[in-house]
Amino acid sequence: MTFLAPYWLFAASAILIPIAIHLWNKRQGQTVKVGSLRWLEASASNRWSSIKLSSFWLLVLRCGILILLAVALAQPVWQHQAQKQKGAKAIIVGEELLYTSALEPIIPTIDSLLQRGYTLHTYTPELEQIPQEVWQQMSNRTQDSTVASKYNYWSLLPTLAAKYKLPQDSVLLFTSDQQQYFAGIRPEAMPRHIRWIPVSTDKSITWLQAAVQASPDSLLLLLGHSSREGTSYSKYKTAASAQSINLAGSQQLQLQRQQDSLQVTISGNSSKVKVQTEPLQVAILSDEAQQAEVPYLRAALQAISSYTSLPIQIRADTLGTDWLFWLRSEPLPESINQQVKQGLQVWVQQGQKPESIKTSFTGIGGTSIKVHQLSQPQAQQQSQEWTAAKGEALLYFQNIGRGKVYTFRSGFSPAWSDLGQSAQLPELLLPLLLPQAQTIHDFRALDEQQLLPENWVEARVASAAKTAQTPLLKWIVLAAFVLFLIERIIASRRSNL
Repeated sequence: MTFLAPYWLFAASAILIPIAIHLWNKRQGQTVKVGSLRWLEASASNRWSSIKLSSFWLLVLRCGILILLAVALAQPVWQHQAQKQKGAKAIIVGEELLYTSALEPIIPTIDSLLQRGYTLHTYTPELEQIPQEVWQQMSNRTQDSTVASKYNYWSLLPTLAAKYKLPQDSVLLFTSDQQQYFAGIRPEAMPRHIRWIPVSTDKSITWLQAAVQASPDSLLLLLGHSSREGTSYSKYKTAASAQSINLAGSQQLQLQRQQDSLQVTISGNSSKVKVQTEPLQVAILSDEAQQAEVPYLRAALQAISSYTSLPIQIRADTLGTDWLFWLRSEPLPESINQQVKQGLQVWVQQGQKPESIKTSFTGIGGTSIKVHQLSQPQAQQQSQEWTAAKGEALLYFQNIGRGKVYTFRSGFSPAWSDLGQSAQLPELLLPLLLPQAQTIHDFRALDEQQLLPENWVEARVASAAKTAQTPLLKWIVLAAFVLFLIERIIASRRSNL
């Protein structure tokens, strides 16, 4: 037991008052002299009455009342070890796993954990709980659904850590390892009681990336294929009037021409692109500091033109252009910003700052490419096109009207990266120059070392939670009141004697 205001304990010295009253409030009896004793002179010992306590138990009661009142003023509390809070047990699963066959390998693990008291939640900002009957329907599903998560899983980690922040919590997080679910900067650390388990998915997809009118009666189709190993492109030449093409692996391509666009259906997946009938107009504007970048960019554009049979005309002005590569240190002029709103696509590469950091970039085929990245990004980006090893934005874009402005935080020359000398640069630029009308599918997988945070930290518990305090004031006051009642009863009986 301890006191919040111990200085009030000095009030207990008030017990001296009833003690003094009891000592000096001795009742004097009347002396009657008998016979010859009346002639005797009183001795000195009879002149002083001996000090004796009277009504001892009444004195004890009154002293006890005063002591209890002093203790009550000192605010007594009982300190004891706080009861340890029971940790939460949760299973968090990404939506892209819940509705596909990728869930099957982890169903037995989830069922076992549910029997041990765990709760099941979706990996969303609300961390919604999945009822048992809904889970039974999901686990017994025999056909995949098209539902896929639209969230960035790295950005959701702080929300999960804030909900389950006690060290005794136990959380298992199951997500896909596909790159499309990870954007922005990878978190540096995560709590140790949260175990992140990436689940491998073997899904793949083929889509139409571009269609070029090679001749009046023929089309060149550029198909993209993405799987966990990487993304690749292949081309097929067919008659302009063809309605189907047999692909490798028993796949069939269904074609439907609609004026200046072409819709293709492959294994139930439809994609639609504009048929390229005119040469692609590309402007390259550079200053002296970035002249070394231009030859690598020109070589990549020529390789794309040769591969797709699409003529690409490189110009030095922006009038009537489809693409502009701005390799200058100054910001974009307002005249160009107005053209972006009308549909111009712009590549901004301001490499005037020599300070850089070394990192790596995973290309189309999964090959790691060394790059020097600008030390500071211009803004917080969510629309990332190319991502470095730790999730840093290497190429990001901003939609402005009908066009886009891409910002590249590195370069093509050897001083900046190995991109210029890599055969992957044309493949990286191709989907940007010939974009698909719909979102490009990306089923590439992230390595576990790139996906998971580097550090694990222990959750902290506030020190105030280690002990608990129970106030004793009401019990002390109640005890003093009981003693007061007893004292009054005894005092009343003595006064009637």
